Amino acid sequence: MSSLPADVTNEPHGEEPADVHGRVSDEAWYAQVYRPLEPQFTWRAVVSGCVIGSVLSAANLYTGFTIGITYGASITAALSAWLVFRLFRAVASGPAFTVLENNTMQTAASAAAAMAGAGMVTAVPALMIVTNRRLSILEIATWLVSAALLGVLFAIPLKRQMINRENLKFPSGIAAAQTTLALHGEGEGGKQKAVALLAATAIGAALGLARGGLGFVPDAVPFAFASLGGMGLARLTMGLDVSLMTLGSGALVGLRTTAWMAAGATLCWVFVVPWALGRGLVTPTPNAPTLYGDAVGFTVWPGVAMLVVGGLVSFALKGGSIATAFRSLGGAMGAKASGEVLREDVEVPRRWFAWGLAAAVMLAIGVQWLVFGLHPATTLLAIVLAGALALVGTRTMGETDVNPIGPMAMVTQLLFAVLTGGHTQASLMAAGLTNAGANSCGDMMQDLKTGRLLGASPQKQLLAQLFGLVTGGLATALVFAKAFPLELLGTKYPAPGVQMFKGTAELLTRGFAGLPEPASLAMAIAAGFAVVCTIASELGPKRFAAWVPSPLGIGLAFILPASTSFTLFLGAAIAAVLAWKFPKRDELYTIATASGFVAGESVMGVAVAIWAAGRT
Repeated sequence: MSSLPADVTNEPHGEEPADVHGRVSDEAWYAQVYRPLEPQFTWRAVVSGCVIGSVLSAANLYTGFTIGITYGASITAALSAWLVFRLFRAVASGPAFTVLENNTMQTAASAAAAMAGAGMVTAVPALMIVTNRRLSILEIATWLVSAALLGVLFAIPLKRQMINRENLKFPSGIAAAQTTLALHGEGEGGKQKAVALLAATAIGAALGLARGGLGFVPDAVPFAFASLGGMGLARLTMGLDVSLMTLGSGALVGLRTTAWMAAGATLCWVFVVPWALGRGLVTPTPNAPTLYGDAVGFTVWPGVAMLVVGGLVSFALKGGSIATAFRSLGGAMGAKASGEVLREDVEVPRRWFAWGLAAAVMLAIGVQWLVFGLHPATTLLAIVLAGALALVGTRTMGETDVNPIGPMAMVTQLLFAVLTGGHTQASLMAAGLTNAGANSCGDMMQDLKTGRLLGASPQKQLLAQLFGLVTGGLATALVFAKAFPLELLGTKYPAPGVQMFKGTAELLTRGFAGLPEPASLAMAIAAGFAVVCTIASELGPKRFAAWVPSPLGIGLAFILPASTSFTLFLGAAIAAVLAWKFPKRDELYTIATASGFVAGESVMGVAVAIWAAGRT
């Protein structure tokens, strides 16, 4: 989800010769792009990046639990890094910060921010709820680091094949590189984006404080002008959230998905919920302001069915990308090609990869065994599958900027449920391992793409990534424990990802017999609908794809309050109108402003949640 300036190319910084496919030889890269004399891995850059990333990780936890979405932080981190550099320069003397220091800061920050998406808004809370077991901060942090470390190491050989040789796009990596160059005076628009990000962050934080901390602003503005069957629309969650975070998220997600979220919310809350009330499937809580907490216990099942089945079918239909990914594995692990230059003082040495992977595998096996009681053979199989799916997800991300970690984690959960006879803990934590590994591998590859374009040393980027990974894991575990009590997931916080993994785990354990008959029927209808829509979208004429219902959008709408879905759609619609009427300003301001709204309000939301938890 990035907006690229009109002059963005998929070529490294400089005037290097490229072949007909846009690939740049290693000799040309070292001669004309690589910046060996420019400071890159400095402690001021690493520490600042880790701090920024930890804050963004907290923001990702909040958005993940609130609206079911987490964000890659490459562009936000690059802009934030530059702002922090300017602050340092204003209050302290010292050499000016360099392009590569900005890249180091962005690499560490994006690594830390990605830890929230490494199972912490999906599999890990689902496991804690299903098994009624609360993990300690140390257990969560250790598991996060062990799982994410595998993904970072998986990226090392893939970088050589997918970035150096094939020159895959990795669009967010390109956007982060162009943003960094612009911030340092080697492009246009960077400083305007940074100012927009800073202003929007402050405004978003102020609204978050006024609403959540001080109670000056309501959570939502209900549609109070009508009723349905004697019940006010406000009780059916129909309205708009008073949330710049949700508006900004809609702008980042885009019009197609959010439009179908609005349609799905109307279907769910205007038709399905009143029908379920009439059948006695939903029992209203007296005096509750809305029916959300009561109704979602039923609507979650068709929602989960659409999310899971739609994701699995979409993944299965990407047979070409999957086959290409595995064909490229031989090149990634093979001998040096003709004309390749592998300098071990710049690239990551193979011995680092070999010893690091061996250590990471042993660490993951130990953590899964000691914390969750998983047999080492089960964990080893999960690691092999995580590596294979990280390969597929990384290629998909390189081509489309989308890492399908949700469907891939569901594949793992279903497979391990079969292999272990429905063992809930094994299936959930194997899925979590896949989720974390693919997520961290994709983040690392985006950062390596940025570094390739800027002339950075991949070896130093790896070190920055590792620092960000460890600090982000600790920060994520701490914020989760302090701000998000389990009993609030699924009530105050809709937590769609947790609901999806939890629902799947319960179905695999109890079967459909554990559900009321209408819920089973609703799931079957939703699953069939998701199959038809996904096939039509993936295989039908591309010009009609935007008009095909989105199982992702509709499935999320069955788990979220209607007001959230409508607000996401409003944000996307505003962004679409601005892009149409003011395309130049849209390139400069929309993504930065939306990201600032998301970051500011979500970080303030975490702070308010921690403060509220401390008072109880």
